[in-house]
Amino acid sequence: MASIITNSGIIIRGKQRKAVYNMLKQPVTGKRILEAARQVAPSMSYQDLRHILRNFQEEGIITCLNPECQTGRFYVRVNYVGTISQTSNEMELCAKVGRAKTRLAVLKEVAKDRFFESHPLTATQIKKYMRETYPLGLNHVSAALKFLEKHQLVEISGYTNKRDLKIFRITNRGKTILTHMTQNNSSSVCTPTRIPCNGTEEKLPQIIPENRKV
Repeated sequence: MASIITNSGIIIRGKQRKAVYNMLKQPVTGKRILEAARQVAPSMSYQDLRHILRNFQEEGIITCLNPECQTGRFYVRVNYVGTISQTSNEMELCAKVGRAKTRLAVLKEVAKDRFFESHPLTATQIKKYMRETYPLGLNHVSAALKFLEKHQLVEISGYTNKRDLKIFRITNRGKTILTHMTQNNSSSVCTPTRIPCNGTEEKLPQIIPENRKV
């Protein structure tokens, strides 16, 4: 497999290093990097990932957008910092949703278009819809919905007539977060920010090395 040569002339060799490098065109957490890299290098460990990320930072290839945080750190290539479309709060929320696969799975299920279906989208109905693709217990579905509602990604649109059960729907904020998590292909340009653990935004200097194309 051919090596990768960065715009600064650094040669990247090895399946693991190339898999990590290819994931860093947009802000992404270590967990998601590892999941994608293991499709190319199944034996890759967290220790391998930490070593590669540290090495890439030392070589000036990538930067961490929220180094103050102990978990949910976002990494991106330095020449892509200026293309980040997400706000700091959105990236932090993406990390929180991504830490539990059930949250993302439930959010995707609520987001599906069911205009022609008669069943109200209650927690029990969501569980039934997910039976084939991502089977979960009702308690897990309810816990995920509670988290998503707390962070305004889903909302209660009404209640059922018989048992007064909550009916859920996705919010505009939920659609935005889901788009960031599933597509990661926004081309809009925004001012890069650093993500402190307190959720506020702090401006970062533009980090685009000379002779590098975005």
